[in-house]
Amino acid sequence: MTNPNDKNNMQKIISVIFTLLLFILSVLADVSITPYGAASTISGSCFLLEVEDSTFLVDCGLFMSDESNSIDDAELKNRQIQPELVKTKALFLTHAHLDHSGKIPLLIQKGFDGKIYSTQATKELALALFKDRNGFDLIKRKWFWSKSQKERAQKNNSIVVAHWTNGCKGNIKSVEYSKDEKFLNDLEEKENIKFLLCKNCCEEETAKIEEYFVTAKYNEDIKISDNFKVKFINAGHIPGSASFIFTVENQKILFSGDLGSGYSRFNGEFDIPETVDLIFMEATYGIGKNECGVKQYKLFRNDLEKALAAGKIVWIPALSFNRTQKILYELKLMQDEGSLPKDIPIYSISPSANGITALYQKEVEERGDGWFLNDVYQTGSILPKNTKLQIIRNYTSQMIVFSASGDMDKGKSLQLLPRLLPRRDVFVMIVNYVSPQSNAGLLLKNGKTRSGIKSLAKIKKYDVFSDHADFDGLQKWLSKQNKDVEIYIIHSNEKNTHDMVKFLKSKGWQKVNGTKIGKLIK
Repeated sequence: MTNPNDKNNMQKIISVIFTLLLFILSVLADVSITPYGAASTISGSCFLLEVEDSTFLVDCGLFMSDESNSIDDAELKNRQIQPELVKTKALFLTHAHLDHSGKIPLLIQKGFDGKIYSTQATKELALALFKDRNGFDLIKRKWFWSKSQKERAQKNNSIVVAHWTNGCKGNIKSVEYSKDEKFLNDLEEKENIKFLLCKNCCEEETAKIEEYFVTAKYNEDIKISDNFKVKFINAGHIPGSASFIFTVENQKILFSGDLGSGYSRFNGEFDIPETVDLIFMEATYGIGKNECGVKQYKLFRNDLEKALAAGKIVWIPALSFNRTQKILYELKLMQDEGSLPKDIPIYSISPSANGITALYQKEVEERGDGWFLNDVYQTGSILPKNTKLQIIRNYTSQMIVFSASGDMDKGKSLQLLPRLLPRRDVFVMIVNYVSPQSNAGLLLKNGKTRSGIKSLAKIKKYDVFSDHADFDGLQKWLSKQNKDVEIYIIHSNEKNTHDMVKFLKSKGWQKVNGTKIGKLIK
């Protein structure tokens, strides 16, 4: 005969187990991630986290034109912010590159009123990029300008400064307004003139954006709510770059951000993350292998020394943010070691690059917030002797010259193409990844630009200054993880994503997936 007490006890046990299972399932169901960019494409980093009753963002970046996005497609995507992104409670910013941060001005203009969490370096560098006219042209608004300046521009094919803040109105004698709200590119077509964003307006709006930032240090836990915290770990990509470990209840979700190659003189290697439950990992280079390391540094140095010994002008078209600064520092190290003469003038002619260089230099001189390895602070400067951060007009004497746009498609690099490429006394050192269809890509392939300029200058490419981890680096980054952890590939085009998923599975990783924009992940 069954004991009634035993039956009651069994029912209580079943009830407790059932309640516990429901609780576990409810916790698991309360966490989801939706990519809004950087999924089956490299740029446009933006991920929506839904945690219980709140939503959060990881990055809010620009789409760049590439094989996945035409110039028009990228521009259309960059003008849009979905309403659910605006309503988020906070934004976690992995680093300052514009494909991660560039839509923040638009996000705030649309009504975002949460906090922006980042390292101190990321905050300062992102704000510097905003001050330098990045992001504000994506906002549809009513613009105004000087009527007399516009009339002169129409006659002389010059530039008109576009304003939007009240602080500039009193300084313009004859103000003319756009009739309605427009994007700046559309306004240029309508007025048939070229506009330049007002520096003062950019600085005024950037000051408002700064108020949203909350800074954190590496390896400290930040409590967001009772059940949600985040930890920043060093990603080794650029100064201040971070990977994030989000802890929800007892689940740990890891976002890589962009990971460094490990060969940077500035940042050294990334930190290897602790064991987690779910990973979103960048794979910009797929299963490729960088030709990085000491040998590549030596190759770059030897080629530079030979070109200078032959009396050549050395032209280095480089990304204005981090790449220019890394190579300037390499030249300083060469000078310190005696392999580069200190009397050869070095010019950096890009205002945007020079603004970032000044920030890096200030950090080193003031021994500030730990942006760099200790060796960098010991040198006291990132700049070689005889470096001038200024525009020059005359390229008749020997020099080393830096220009912005590693693709050689815009800015000072584009302007120098007809001046320097037809010369045999010029050596062009390409120091970053270039799009195959860019001027730099075409020059490497067949020695001609898109406009047909044939190069008589010698051109060579160097990979050692890469800011991204190759497959060996990614395997090292994963080295503490269990092989059954679920991995989603981000910051990668469709081909590299497919190759990475296939290859990781062949190495014993059991749960590797690609990602798609808009596809929710629980």
